[in-house]
Amino acid sequence: MRIHIPSALRKWTGSHDIVELRFTSAVPITVAGIIDMVSREYPGLRDRVLNEQGELRRHVNIFIDGENARFLGGLAAPVSGDAEIWIHPALSGG
Repeated sequence: MRIHIPSALRKWTGSHDIVELRFTSAVPITVAGIIDMVSREYPGLRDRVLNEQGELRRHVNIFIDGENARFLGGLAAPVSGDAEIWIHPALSGG
């Protein structure tokens, strides 16, 4: 599984633009499980993606193979081991 890290969050992943996870499980992992796995190696990332209640921050979007995780079940969305995950902080401006 490849997780694409935006430049705004690379400070917390040791400047890595892609983090690769390998796991073996007959049961698909969830978005929450992925965040937990990545946060073990890169603890600062969790606080930038999840709020104090453990929910996805409003200004952060996670895509699973091009589909917004919010429409696939949010943090409970299942993710296969060969998925491509993108973390995108929302952009604003005028």
